[in-house]
Amino acid sequence: MIPCERYAHFTLVRDASLFGVAAVMFMIGFSFEPALALDLAATIALIFAVVQIVRFILLTEDRFRHGEVWRSLRPDERPAGVHGIQVALNAMQTLMLRFAKKAAGTAVMLYGSGLLLSLTFGFDGI
Repeated sequence: MIPCERYAHFTLVRDASLFGVAAVMFMIGFSFEPALALDLAATIALIFAVVQIVRFILLTEDRFRHGEVWRSLRPDERPAGVHGIQVALNAMQTLMLRFAKKAAGTAVMLYGSGLLLSLTFGFDGI
């Protein structure tokens, strides 16, 4: 794994963990209604997936060069040449889509769990 890809991975993990903390806080806040808590966490996971897809669409080579991942690396850690920036950009885009895919899968699992809880224990219609 090239240093640029490794740093991009840790940056995306940080972003995902911030969304995860928000989801956990909502789940704790709505723990009196577990189905609603799961639905809120699923919505937050889905929002994270959409944010990653939008970031993927808007990411250009110029934006990547001015972004956090590229600027945080020392010049000797950056991939060299015109081909190097393209390799790093492709690695970042691949990671963004991978994180979006996993977040969408998590959202589906949480929505399904909320639906199962709602069907099993009844829905009050609040």
